[in-house]
Parts: sequence; C-alpha cells; structure tokens
Amino acid sequence: MFALQPSNDAPVTPGNGSLFIGQNRLGFFAPLAGRRPALVPFRSGKESHVVRIRQLIARAEAGSKDYDAVQYGAKVRPAKVPTAMTIAEIYDWIDATPGQPHAIGRYQFIPKTLRALVKRLDIDPKTQFSPATQDLLADSLLADAGLDAAQKGDIGRHKFMKNLAKIWAGLPTSTGLSYYHGHAGNKATMTWADFEA
Repeated sequence: MFALQPSNDAPVTPGNGSLFIGQNRLGFFAPLAGRRPALVPFRSGKESHVVRIRQLIARAEAGSKDYDAVQYGAKVRPAKVPTAMTIAEIYDWIDATPGQPHAIGRYQFIPKTLRALVKRLDIDPKTQFSPATQDLLADSLLADAGLDAAQKGDIGRHKFMKNLAKIWAGLPTSTGLSYYHGHAGNKATMTWADFEA
C-alpha cells in the first residue's frame, strides 16, 4: 500500500467518476521518469480487504456480468465483450456512440474516469481490458478514496464508505441513497446495512 499526500482539490461535478481525478499527485501518482508502471493490482492474499472491497463494488455496479458488464442504458453495445477489447477499442466505441451511457467493466468506468486513469497510470491504450487491468484501475480509485488511511485508522470506516460512494454510484451513503441519486438514473443497488456489513 502507499499513502497519498494532500493536494489541491479539483472541481467536482456529479457523474465524472472520481472526486479525485485531475488532482496533482505526489508519491505514487507522480509522473514516472521514462518508465511504465507494472500492471499489478493490489494483492495480499486471496481474501484480502482489497479483494473483498472489489467484490462489493462489483456486486453494486456490475451484477452477474462482472468484468464484461456494459451499462444497461447503452443502446449501441460494443461488438465484443469488454474483456476481449483493448482500451483503444473501448475509446473507439465511446467516440462512435455519443449520447448514450458508456459505463463499462466490473467497476463501471465512465469515459472521463477511464481516460484519466489510463493517463495517470501511463497504460498503453493497446492494453487488453482484462480483469487484471480493470482491477488495477479500480485499485487506483480505492487509493483515491483513502484505503491506505482507512487501513491505518487515519480515517474512519464511515468516511471511507462515503468516499467509495462518491466514486461508485451503486453504493449507498448513510441515507441509503446513492451519492448521485436521481442523476442520470443512478441509484444505490444495496442497502446501507449491507454495505456496512
């Protein structure tokens, strides 16, 4: 794990994915000098906290389609399942089908978030949108939400849960509603009690 240093907050609008995209970063997110990061998601055992949090998010966001989920409102779907596509092919699908939802994959990345994460992590767009790639992208958002600080006890569980709900619209806030309730049809897909448990 790694700790993020505080930085200037970027303006946030509902539906842009992460509240933390666009911020200047130090440490892990500082630009790498001439090298590409390894595509290795967090791993610390089969049932690690990270794996369990990812599974929770996937349940709220993707349902049974898991890594191959495409937002139900997309009238023109990709020609292939997401895990068979490269990131560049996903970009092409997004560009060719304006005016519809484009959330894709296990963690329902929206275009702005996907592009920002790919740029931040310096991932080649020719990279397959595989489960490992999707997990890596999600792990970056988990770090943004304060996973390291939550594990160290520097922020409380409810603060961390609220941060997650600000990123993933399927997760509820303590009111039981999505942070983005009613915006573009978003709603929580589980109860606060389930999320907290």
